[in-house]
Amino acid sequence: MQPNLSSGKKDLSRFLQKQPNIFLAKVLPLSIYRQYLSLIGFYYYGINSHERRNVSRSLKYVLGQRIGKIKFQSILFRTYFGIFEHYFEKMINAHKSLIEMMNYLKSSISFSGRDSMDQIVSRNKGCIFVTGHFGAVEYIPLYLAAKGYRPTMILRFKTKELKTALVDKSTSVDLELIDADSPNVLFKALSAIKKGRILITMCDEVHSWRPCSRERTQLFGRPIPKDRTLDLLYKRSRAPICFGIVHRKKTGYDLSVHPLADGEEECSVCEASWNLLEQYVYRNPDQWYQWPSFYPEFTKYMSNQECYDY
Repeated sequence: MQPNLSSGKKDLSRFLQKQPNIFLAKVLPLSIYRQYLSLIGFYYYGINSHERRNVSRSLKYVLGQRIGKIKFQSILFRTYFGIFEHYFEKMINAHKSLIEMMNYLKSSISFSGRDSMDQIVSRNKGCIFVTGHFGAVEYIPLYLAAKGYRPTMILRFKTKELKTALVDKSTSVDLELIDADSPNVLFKALSAIKKGRILITMCDEVHSWRPCSRERTQLFGRPIPKDRTLDLLYKRSRAPICFGIVHRKKTGYDLSVHPLADGEEECSVCEASWNLLEQYVYRNPDQWYQWPSFYPEFTKYMSNQECYDY
């Protein structure tokens, strides 16, 4: 999920999604294309010192008190590769053919959380599937569709080419995409759930958070005004909710699913989701790719004293 199409800001995402790189995503073998994106990714950060500093400041802000300098440098180096891996996954997911991607996902991803997912779906109430910008999140919608589920995802498109490619691909499978910048997003999301679909949404887009002045929570050991977005969606839908992550492993990927609430019980799904995401981030910080934007967006969020309620 990215800033909207109207934004003119030049960033890594737009740099890597230029037309030549789209063409190469379609024709190059996966291993060569992965190396190519890493190479031009390092070039991008080499000439954009401000963005390098944002990655480093974000990591220090979250992990600085937990690790030493040598380990920090090792994590920082691996984090760059994790960011480039995300864009590799984004590009092939959008621009490789549907048949290629379906075969690749089926052979590459294990589904350790399938029993939990099946139990939720069997209630025929639809569900909310919360995830974060972690691991191979780009694969979740298409993979669930390939496994016979009915996913709907709320997302923003960085480029028109990406939007066109994903929308075209989604029409060939039972996958629904909701543009986060379109009108009546909440209504569309609730409608998808009522139809028994799996609504996939993110919990870690700080620029989209809506803080509550009366409630606080903890994030990376710091008290913050709670974001009420997920709690509002849960209360209005009364649908089961779970948290899922596609974790990168040495060979392939694994999709894990953690049930959070059944739709009836009282639960702060914002807190529950972040508690789980934090555990993944602390264990594998290189697989969270919000580092380039986390520090500036989080400090801006914290400096806004006009917190408000829905």
